[in-house]
Amino acid sequence: MTRNSYVSPRHRAQRTLELLNVGCHDPYPWQPPDTKQPGPYRTDATVTVTEDIAEWDYGDYEGITSAQIRKMRAEQGLGHWDIWRDGCPGGESPEQIIERLDRLIAEIRAKYHEPVIGKPKKDGLTGDVMVVGHGHILRAFAIRWIGKPLTEISLIMEAGGVGTLSYEHHHIKEPAILLGGGFVVGDDEEDAEKGAPIGGPQHEQGKS
Repeated sequence: MTRNSYVSPRHRAQRTLELLNVGCHDPYPWQPPDTKQPGPYRTDATVTVTEDIAEWDYGDYEGITSAQIRKMRAEQGLGHWDIWRDGCPGGESPEQIIERLDRLIAEIRAKYHEPVIGKPKKDGLTGDVMVVGHGHILRAFAIRWIGKPLTEISLIMEAGGVGTLSYEHHHIKEPAILLGGGFVVGDDEEDAEKGAPIGGPQHEQGKS
């Protein structure tokens, strides 16, 4: 069960969270307080709206394509542009992105993951957190999750895509990107439907 959801203050991210219908009891922070959420209710998770997961501020490059940016820079006699290295003039630099993402990651780990990662499981207690944001900032989030420079790893995330971040060896000091979950067939599928563990103990705590 998700304990908290962090969402960008931008409308399109908030609308994405609404469409997910995760089953929150309470209205979202941007909704009127008397809003009734569609059931069934599946979680008591809170929702936090934070600028830390807002999309990269593109500044002078807002609303134009990468091809247009390259053409404009060529006309200005500027070199090859890489947002992960150069940032956006009039907008945010990579250092500013790193600062706010590292702050959010530190909060998630301190509040939700350190109490459960590597600890014995307790009924009803998980460290699962959901983060709803945008293309560039979520890719940057994943890169900073494992402590890498933004220029070191190239990731692609499609619109509406879902990624999972976790920890190797169930150790808080070993953050990792989960590339794919397992799938079950045959007898294992029947066991899964009955709630039995597949292929040994399952460790689902602490993902974002």
